[in-house]
Amino acid sequence: MAYFDNASSTQVDERVIEAMLPYFREHYGTAGQEMSHAQDVAAVTGLENARKVIAGSLNTDERAIIFTSGTTESNNLATRGVARANKTSGKHIIASPIEVQSVLKSLDRLQGAGYEIDFLDVDEFGLINLKQLESMIKDDTVLVTVQHGNGEIGTVQPIEEIAKITRAKKVLFHTDASQTYMKIPIDTEKVMADLITIDGHLIHGPKGAGALYIRKGTKIDRLHEGGDEERRLRPGIENVPSIVGFAKAVEIWDNADSKKMTELSEYLRENVSKKLEDIRFTGHPEKRIPGLFSMLVEYIEGESMLVQLDMFGYAVSTGSACSSKNLQGSHVLKAIGLPPELSHGSLRVSFSRMNNKQEIDDFIDALIPGVERLREFSPIRHGEYFANTEEEDDHHHDIPKDDW
Repeated sequence: MAYFDNASSTQVDERVIEAMLPYFREHYGTAGQEMSHAQDVAAVTGLENARKVIAGSLNTDERAIIFTSGTTESNNLATRGVARANKTSGKHIIASPIEVQSVLKSLDRLQGAGYEIDFLDVDEFGLINLKQLESMIKDDTVLVTVQHGNGEIGTVQPIEEIAKITRAKKVLFHTDASQTYMKIPIDTEKVMADLITIDGHLIHGPKGAGALYIRKGTKIDRLHEGGDEERRLRPGIENVPSIVGFAKAVEIWDNADSKKMTELSEYLRENVSKKLEDIRFTGHPEKRIPGLFSMLVEYIEGESMLVQLDMFGYAVSTGSACSSKNLQGSHVLKAIGLPPELSHGSLRVSFSRMNNKQEIDDFIDALIPGVERLREFSPIRHGEYFANTEEEDDHHHDIPKDDW
């Protein structure tokens, strides 16, 4: 089987597994404040060494790193934690409309609690407009949240420029960099974001270990009650084995990995365009996440392609992996102006350092006849009515303003 769904998750590197094993078998104590015995000391040592590695990857102090269970928790802590801590300063938040669901649903909840949420426009490539952002910031704006790279179409946002605008306006800036982390270097001395979400399972680390970078001086509240772990911002026993694995994945990452992934996606783009008609590439052609390829195949639905390709041993995805269980069309493709009859034909192929060009050649050989076969029976291609069954998804519930 050829795994081409690395924007959803990646295979854990064997070196990462080896680094984790001692924390299951030998150093299985907790990393709490009260170290009672040698097991606890070993766990704390592993945890803090990992924190130094993660901090080094962002060129920051280890005290700026708060470990979480992953992207979803980090995004919730960043958005809702900042809103709670700064509500006396204002209740206005600005975001892009193509954020992941953990950001969008956090904003829905905040809106239900009385916050004002404004969404930026994005162009046909998914890029925000910096001038619009600057004009939308008000006296009561407390947070701007714009992802670094979109995991569905691959577009990378100019976060360094965004941070310059927010700092000049004295507004906090959060970016979800889970899809770009390590693939595109982020230096927190140059990119002056206040909060950065990162994750390990997209760079051959284990699931269940992510982090939130919090710049010194950022006002933020925790969301859960419990102990004093993670500077009292994320109570609960840390997942030491996975955190150690996360750090190992960072240690063994090579910039050549990103270069290889970019070459693979460009190779696929070049060769599929020669052999398959009626397709459209999505996302920015140059400002892209390394290794992420996305396109629309006209006249058929992405789910049908997935089934056929899976039968031939290829794991790919359609739309956003985070919302694939949602039968509605992609909110990302809708935001960039694509109609439903096109967006339902989306296909995402995402590579890691473990893929190669021979796999891509074989993949194209399976894709072409599969698409042609599906198009023969396509009601869209033969001019039949395509019903847009999307309904507006209303996440706004009657949440008490003091209970969020």
